[in-house]
Amino acid sequence: MFKSFVILILLFCLFLVAVTIFVFFLNNRKDMRINEVCFGDKCFEVEVAETAEQRTKGLMGRSDLPENKGMLFVFQEQGGHGFWMKNMMIPIDIVWMDKDLKITHIEHNVMPCDSDPCPVYKPNLLSQYVLEIKAGLAQELDIKIGDSFYFKNNNAEL
Repeated sequence: MFKSFVILILLFCLFLVAVTIFVFFLNNRKDMRINEVCFGDKCFEVEVAETAEQRTKGLMGRSDLPENKGMLFVFQEQGGHGFWMKNMMIPIDIVWMDKDLKITHIEHNVMPCDSDPCPVYKPNLLSQYVLEIKAGLAQELDIKIGDSFYFKNNNAEL
């Protein structure tokens, strides 16, 4: 009887640990909502980085970025938001956009930083949104300064 009781307690504890882990991962996925950012008829499924913590981490540590995916950084105010490539493993294109959803600056094929200090890439004009996509795609898709973008199937409050 005592053995059955101990097994029951262990199973209950295992269940609590599993539920805790599930809730933790579920909450983290909610923080990085998935949306689409589109230029013309080309759309990127993006993770949205809205908090300072999400923006600081960005794509850091990722070894791959598919052609149809990216990360959208959302800022409360327009500014000269700078980006660096510290702890990045892949090259990217960085596209800055203003509050009116127009591209203000593009950095093409930005390589990971392998020296200290890392250079900071900043736009020439103010921006409120920044999109990071696979290196070479901005040129391949003919994305250029002055082009407009839009959100599709957007469930985030942007």
